[in-house]
Amino acid sequence: MVDSISKESQSTVNPTTTQYKIPPLEEPHSLWQRGLTGLVYIALALLATSVGLASIYYRLTHITVRDGLVNGRAVRIQAPIDGTIASFYAHPGVQVRKGQVLAMLAPLPKSLLDNSISEVVTARYQEPDPSQVREIQLVSAQQTLQLLNQQLDQLYQQEQILQTATVDIAAETAKYADAAVVAAVSQETAARRKYERFSLLLEKGAVSQHEVDELEAEWIHQQLAVEEAQLEQNISAINIKTVAQQVPNESTLRDLQSQQRNLYEEIQRQENHIAQLLIEQPLDAPQTSTEIASPIANSNNSLVPLMAPFDGVIYSTQHDAGELVDRPAELLSLLDCNELWVEVLISTDQARRIDVNQPIRIQRMSQPETIIGHVDFITAISTGEITKARAEALLPTVPANLIDQSLARIRVRIPANQEAEKSYQFCGVGESAKLTFGTSTSAGAFLKNWLRF
Repeated sequence: MVDSISKESQSTVNPTTTQYKIPPLEEPHSLWQRGLTGLVYIALALLATSVGLASIYYRLTHITVRDGLVNGRAVRIQAPIDGTIASFYAHPGVQVRKGQVLAMLAPLPKSLLDNSISEVVTARYQEPDPSQVREIQLVSAQQTLQLLNQQLDQLYQQEQILQTATVDIAAETAKYADAAVVAAVSQETAARRKYERFSLLLEKGAVSQHEVDELEAEWIHQQLAVEEAQLEQNISAINIKTVAQQVPNESTLRDLQSQQRNLYEEIQRQENHIAQLLIEQPLDAPQTSTEIASPIANSNNSLVPLMAPFDGVIYSTQHDAGELVDRPAELLSLLDCNELWVEVLISTDQARRIDVNQPIRIQRMSQPETIIGHVDFITAISTGEITKARAEALLPTVPANLIDQSLARIRVRIPANQEAEKSYQFCGVGESAKLTFGTSTSAGAFLKNWLRF
């Protein structure tokens, strides 16, 4: 019975065979292929390392400030006479050319002037001839103008003297830097010789490895001191060239420049006054009864034009047509698009790291391209000095992260681009800018030499 069951099971079960092919063994790469692959990986690693070090070097040798403000010179145009604004053509944002008429002023009628004079002149004195008074005023104005020009020349001479003194001070600083380099080199030489002597003693077993390591560390420290002294020497040499070529960053020079601006404005007022006297001279002829009866009609023929002293843009206006103004009331301010700069406030620690000999890269928000500027001056300031009135269009604001810190004001001169200035008003004054300054550090110099290698 059992045999029959086993035979039946054997007859019903069919064995299945699985065919599995063993993959052929891969032939090992040749030696040159493996070497080439290794070289590719090594090259990629070196490239990534170089890119990383280049990024670190850039961060160590550059300072980027995003709080820059485009500023410019704004000249105040004042009324040359006492009178009424007959016509006012100036509007903010409008470009004007040198000699273009900005406004027309009508002098006050003589009757009003005579009434004001008669209040202080007694009746027993006879009123002088108007032509003689006009001639005396003209001579006095010309003498005053000559005196102002002499004062302006004296200020220029003082500026040159200050320039020379600043160069002498920078030269003395360079001498101290040279002496510091000599001292640092001598100390480094002594440390190196001592380290070499103890290294020989270490080979003979006379000294310990710990002593040699300490001397090696001291030698490396002296090498870094030499590099730092040489860096200070280079900075001193750069400062001499910078002081000789650029405007010094002394507060006394700022005062001289402020006095020069004030004298320039006073000279402008005197020139306008002389022009007015020359215009009024033909009016000194005897008047008829009809002319005396209608002084206002005659005043229309003696309108005084107010002309632009240079090419620029109207920045602001303080008066309008029909208003009565007194000399020297400010009528408007004219922006000089040929004299623009970017100023920024940073900490004094950052200012010390800046290398003024390197060009400054400036990225204005309204322009995609980067322009190159040069440091005009770097000077330490206080918050109180920022609030003082200056002959500038805008005043820089202190960033929130620099409040209650020692500040340095940096002015970077930018080239004038007339084609770019036509695309927006006010020559871009008031827009923000990003500045990238070059620095000089020991770590940056080490990375620079390594990248060259």
